[in-house]
Amino acid sequence: MSDNEEIVLPFPGPIPSLGVTTHVSSTLLASSMQSLRARGWFERYSALLPQAYRDQVLNTVVGEWLPIDCGEAHYSACDALGLTAEEQTAMGRDAAKRVNESFLGFLVKMARSAGVTPWLVLPRSNALFQRVLRGGGTQVIKLGPKEATIEVVGVTLLSIPYFRRAMLGMYEASVALFAERVHIRSIPVGTSPITERFLMRVHWV
Repeated sequence: MSDNEEIVLPFPGPIPSLGVTTHVSSTLLASSMQSLRARGWFERYSALLPQAYRDQVLNTVVGEWLPIDCGEAHYSACDALGLTAEEQTAMGRDAAKRVNESFLGFLVKMARSAGVTPWLVLPRSNALFQRVLRGGGTQVIKLGPKEATIEVVGVTLLSIPYFRRAMLGMYEASVALFAERVHIRSIPVGTSPITERFLMRVHWV
């Protein structure tokens, strides 16, 4: 890390102790399925969902924690839809907007009246992360006045290409609540497995 970089949100603990994701929030899956319905993809998705998970995933109740294999079944079925990269990122944006409604609603009101910037929400990333996933964690490094690196570790769902692109959309939507324009992209991490280390670079105006 260079001298002009600053950790504004450290990992919630030593990386080995964070482990990997064990559960996913039913709220996140329900939000994702709502977007599938709105975009006309739900029937194809439900046909691709493995029979062993159909009842538990399709009849999930908002506010529950589901085993991570339910999340893997859901996002693998989404991946099998063959959507474009932009469509997958847009699905992530949709999910984040719904999940953020209650968690970030008061910050949005502050932003409209007091000029709140993304630097108020980015340091809260772990709190938002822990609302949708159990296990793993995230760190945010400030690179400049309007630029940051977000690092996520221990999220096994990141082995699914769809989920990686959806995660870009989730973070983009969260930052966009407090900025006019946002650009976000993933950064290659060399030989590290994607589930051990996933990097995103975000900047805004």
